[in-house]
Formats: sequence, structure tokens, C-alpha cells
Amino acid sequence: MTAGRLAASKPGATTNAILYSADIDNTSSVVLTAANLSGSGVTYRAGVRDYDQILTLDGDETTALEFQKGNPVSGYKIKITPGISFTDATPGADISTQNGAQAKLLDVFKDTSVLERWVKVEKLLETTGDNANLTGIFQVGVDTVTGGTSGVAGTLRSLNTESGTFHVAIPDVASGATAVNVSRNTGLADAARLMISDNATETGTEIISIDASGINTTTNVLTVTRGVYGTTASAIPAGAFAKCFIDSATTSTINEGATFAAGDTTLTLADATGFLEGGYIQIGNETLQVSAVAGNDLTVGRGQYGTSAVNHNDGATVTQLTDAGDYHLNFFTEGETITGGTSNATLPLNFSQSSNPIPNQDRFIVAEDGAGGTYELYLNKNLNNERIYKFWQIDASNTGHPFRLSEEADGTQGLTGTEYTGNVVKVGTAGQAGCYLQITVDDNTPISLSAYAEPAVANTADSNAGFGWDLNVDANPSYEEIFIYKLRGSAFAAADQFTLAETTYTIAASGVTEGSWGYVHEFDKALNLLKVSLDGDSQAFVAGDTIYDTPTIVNENRVMATIVAGKARTLDSVSGADGSRAAGTYTGLTPTGGNGTLLKVDVVVDGSGAATVTLINGGKNYQANDTVTLTDSVLGGGGGASLTFDVATIGTGESAGATAQTYINDEDYIAYGKAIAANAVDRTTGIVVGPGQNILVWSSAEQIAYTVTGFESQSDDYTQIVNSKTTG
Repeated sequence: MTAGRLAASKPGATTNAILYSADIDNTSSVVLTAANLSGSGVTYRAGVRDYDQILTLDGDETTALEFQKGNPVSGYKIKITPGISFTDATPGADISTQNGAQAKLLDVFKDTSVLERWVKVEKLLETTGDNANLTGIFQVGVDTVTGGTSGVAGTLRSLNTESGTFHVAIPDVASGATAVNVSRNTGLADAARLMISDNATETGTEIISIDASGINTTTNVLTVTRGVYGTTASAIPAGAFAKCFIDSATTSTINEGATFAAGDTTLTLADATGFLEGGYIQIGNETLQVSAVAGNDLTVGRGQYGTSAVNHNDGATVTQLTDAGDYHLNFFTEGETITGGTSNATLPLNFSQSSNPIPNQDRFIVAEDGAGGTYELYLNKNLNNERIYKFWQIDASNTGHPFRLSEEADGTQGLTGTEYTGNVVKVGTAGQAGCYLQITVDDNTPISLSAYAEPAVANTADSNAGFGWDLNVDANPSYEEIFIYKLRGSAFAAADQFTLAETTYTIAASGVTEGSWGYVHEFDKALNLLKVSLDGDSQAFVAGDTIYDTPTIVNENRVMATIVAGKARTLDSVSGADGSRAAGTYTGLTPTGGNGTLLKVDVVVDGSGAATVTLINGGKNYQANDTVTLTDSVLGGGGGASLTFDVATIGTGESAGATAQTYINDEDYIAYGKAIAANAVDRTTGIVVGPGQNILVWSSAEQIAYTVTGFESQSDDYTQIVNSKTTG
């Protein structure tokens, strides 16, 4: 209990001033004393208000917002690390920092802005490193990683530090280039031919030949001749598979007694000794595969590894090829270490030589910081509940690759996959300006989604297969900002720490957004008017401040409301009837003109062209007598004149700021025009000031000094916490 002098002030003349405010936890019984310090008579007024401000909130009348007496409201935010989940942010929890700042937690701040993502298509190679020997932290999307031996370089797009798997964009080796990296040099020799193919059993695409002295055993760069044996040189993607063959000493000649025709699959040799089933042979520019040997007859597959089946003369030389092993071209060296060009992080490679290309295909990559930002491969990324995500597909690389979502991996690339369309909006054509896919995540969104590239024909896999990745919906995400109220003690500041439920949180740099806080006294749903009592040393709320409403349903989400000034309350001066105006009912119209914005009305036009205008949303920033206009085009386009009308009144004393703080109703006065003689004192006894209430005074002259004496006692008149939550 506090007793004695509770407040004293000598305010300026003819100005309403708050003399004393009772804390939300207290009820006060007081005496108001007014002392005239001048040599002439003066008058004064005094009132007891149950609020400090009447705030006008944006939105339609009647509103869906919810506020109850005693509920805390706040615009004071702090940003914390780590984030805190919705269910862990218990309203009313005490916050006490290491540096002596105290407050109560109101709730998390749920940002409702649209989260934009920018999508590109890029060819990415997938391989692995020795994660146990990873040093430093790679910057995905920023780092150009370079092999310490090979010098091969590419942009890092993903890195799984647990498995060591990473994705990197390495440029193709151009079709005319004569230098190419090889994953190892063991078994290679000058004049050896490298058969580039999709895998060890495919016919291939191009054959290259290693030039004389063409093996750099330090860097594993080969100097080669492209497109030999009649094959066509083409770009070599990173990780391309190549089988190496070297001419053996085993040779023979064709003994057909005639031309060995291009369509013939049985080849007779003069002597088939040393020729092997499953091996490869060379005749001129054609590579053939031997499937069977019977005496001197070979059963062969024609035109292997990109060569062409052609006629061969009887007596032509046939050479058995020696398989020198499998290699990867345009790729890192086995066992070398890659280094990030920006981060200087390092990772030894541990990929295994295989009989298939290193996975290297077109994938969707995504940036969060703009079209020219930092792109990375999205694997198992989260979509947070109650957020809107817009995936822009405006980059030309998206052409022909529409970005879609599905509950099945790779969506309609599969036989039975379906596209997910719940709360999804698709606009435009992939690769063109204005194209995007937008999804609004809510409680009905599946917890697992997959991004994919739509095939030309649904449920038919095509070249767009494998573009996507998984997305997980986080039903209870963490939030980095929280609203607090009932601030006491030291000021909240960056780097200060506090503990809630055994988790220690740190206030981030520039993480304090100062704002006002207080308690609800009354809410008028029909006019969107909120009476609040400020708490402690809180400053008054001002137009533009945002606050959450205070629903009472367990786990109910709060709705953000903005405090506005200049909200239209009544309309008048509606322009007269116009027989050309189309009769009808027109809803949700937004007129132009005036000083404000967001005014919304319904209009009914009768058969004579006369209009009845009903105010739906008063908007903000209007002034009395503003004239606004609805064009004929929004009123049926009948050819009538534009409809005009005026803002008759705006909220008086209801806007945020000083005017609202000093606004007082007639019924609030306990003294009005009360006279005090020169050098006299006047007392008013028996005044009870309830929780959150205040005494407001006004003087005809500056010479009145006021004191409030009495006592404060604790009160539980207000129930101060709502929006209870289940823990999760």
C-alpha cells in the first residue's frame, strides 16, 4: 500500500492535463486539493476518466476484432535469438533481464507480409565430401569452390554438413575446347580414347583422343582432340562419364570374302584368337561391341559410342580394344580438397569412381533476397504456418519449366502424382515478367510438400523430371520478435539476456522497437473505438501504431490492428439523381479524392438514379468536408454523371495522440467551473480512482497548484491475461 501525497502539478492555463493515474493493479481513495496562488479569483475543472486514450482502429464497421476489459495491449517489441514458438510464448510470463529490465510477455509478433522467393533453373552437380574433416563454414550461394589439385571451380548451391553431400554449378566444357579435367590419371596413356556416354553400357555421344604428352599428372588436365572416329564434339557437362580404351596388340583382318556390310552383325575374322566376349573392337572409324565368339565368327553390336555403322572392306584391320577403366570428365580430382573463395572453408572430397555420370541436371534454385540475390538449392526448407510465400519465375531460365507444388515427390512427373492447389495462386507464364506461384500456408496445408517442374503431359515424365525438392510446413514455427508490456526497471537493450522455460534469449542488435503499452477498458465494435489506460511511464499511442487484438479462445491467433487518424464517421451532400445512372446495389466501392485513403462504401441506386450511400469503412486521414467521387463505371456504366459526396464528420477526440489523451466526456467531470478565491484552497474529498483510471484537471489561469493525497491499495478488478495456449 502507498499512502500520502500521490501526485502534484501546476499545469498551464486552459489546458487539460492528467494529474494522477492509478496503476492497473491498484484502486486509490484520494483527496483533490486545488490551491489558488494568485491575487485574483480563478476557476477550475476536474474529472475522473476510466481511460487515457480513445483509439480509432482501421477496418470495417462493424469489426471482427476482439478486445476485453483488462486485456493488455502493446506496441513495444524486442527481437530475440533464438526464436520462440507460438505455444512457448505464454502470455503474462515474467521477463527479467540480467541488467535489471522487467516486463511481461504479451505474445509473439507474427509478420503477415508476403515472403518473396525468386526461382531460377541451373544445372547442378551432386557429389560428396568428407564431412568429418570439414573446416570453416561455407557460404552457400556465395562461395565459388575450387579444387586444390584440379583447379575446377563452381558456385556452391547446397551443403549437407552431416552427410557431406553438396551441389555445385560447374560450367560445361565447350564443344571446341581442347583441355578437360579428368578425375584421375591412373591407366591413361597418350592416344588413349575416352568414350563419353551417359553410362558404361550406353552407346555414347562423343569420342576424344588424348594428344601426345597430353596428360598433366599434376592437375589432371588432359589435352585432347575432340570428335574423333567420326563422332560429333559437343559440350561436356561436369561429371560426365567416360570409358577409356587403348589399342591392344591383338589384331586381325576381316575375312568375309566380301564387303562387311553396315547391317551385318556377324563378323568373320582371319583369326579370332584373343578376341573377347563383351569386349570392344575398332574397325576404321567404327567401334563395335562383341557379344559372342564362335571360332572365327564374332557376333557384334554396330556403331558404339557415337560412331556410325558403315561398310568395311574385306581384309580391313580389326583391333581389340583394352578397357583402361572408368573416368569422370570436367570434374574434381579424386581425394582433392575444395576451398570456398569467400569463406576459405575447406572440404576433402571422397566421391567414388562409378560407371555412371556424377548426377548433374537442371534444378530449381531459389533466392530470398531479390532477383539478383544469393541463390541456393532448397532442400527440406520450411514454410511457416500463417505466412504467404510468392515464388517468382521471371528469370528466362524458367522458360518451359513451370514451378508447381505437390504432396508427392516430383508431382505429376510420376504416374499418379497430383498438383497441390489449396490456397495456391498461379499467375503468368514461366520465364516471363510477372510470373509467380503464391501459396498461403494455414492449418489445412499438408505438412510435407514437394516442388517440381510441370511436365508437358501430366503423369508423363519428361526432361523436367528431377527439378524439385522437399518443403516442410512448420505448424509451430519460431518467431524472432515478441511484444512485451508492463515495463519496469532498467531499459531493454541489445545483448541483454533473459530466461524463459529454461531457454536463454538474447536481445538482438537494434532489437528494441520502443512503443506504447497499456490495458483495454472498453471496446466499441460498431465504431472500432478502443478505450485504453496507459501503464507506467508509457507514452501515448499515436496514429500508425499497430497492436494485436485480444481473443479469449485457446490458441486463437491474434489479429493486427492499426491506429488511424481522420477516419470518416458520417457522410453527406450526396449528389442528386441521374436518370442515366444504372439501378442496382454496388458493394465495397472505394471512392477517390479527399485527403485520405481506404474509404469504403456500399451504394444503392434506385430506378430514378438516386443514390443511397452507406459507410462501410471510414478509411484514414480524411478531413471534414472532403469531397470524394465514384465514377459511373463502378456504378453500372449506364452513362450517368459521377456520384459525389462529402465526409461530414471524422472521429472527434478519437484519434491517437495528445488530443485523444486530453479528451473528456461531460459525464466524467466531478467539478466544472468551480471558483476559488484569491489565495484560497479548495478540496474535493471521497474520490475513488479505480484501476487504470485518472484525474484530469483544467485551470482558467496558470496559478492553480494541485495535489492528490490518499492511499493506493491492490485491486483485482482487471483480469489481465487472455489468449491462453496449450503447450507444445
